[in-house]
Amino acid sequence: MRLCLAAVFVLSAAQALAHDQWANGKAVPDWVKSACCGPADAHHLRPDQVALNANGDYLVDGYREPLPAKIALPSQDGEYWIFYRENLDGSRSAVFCFFVPMNF
Repeated sequence: MRLCLAAVFVLSAAQALAHDQWANGKAVPDWVKSACCGPADAHHLRPDQVALNANGDYLVDGYREPLPAKIALPSQDGEYWIFYRENLDGSRSAVFCFFVPMNF
């Protein structure tokens, strides 16, 4: 029982940390926290989980629809992040925010 409680605490702390810091440790701006997500809505993606289709839309592993490139925001830490809600019935909400590395 104690082991289960410890695991829940560690997982909860990791979710809260993901909502407060980018992967590089920099603080997540307040506008991102209010416009994009709650801690459970933030999904950090590996580069191999994101691709572009022939139309220039982003394809994200595990998300049902292509994401138009025009909704992509510049990532603050050079990592991919997608924000959406996973509903109790297994469905997913629309994307709140989508951050991609930008090479300017």
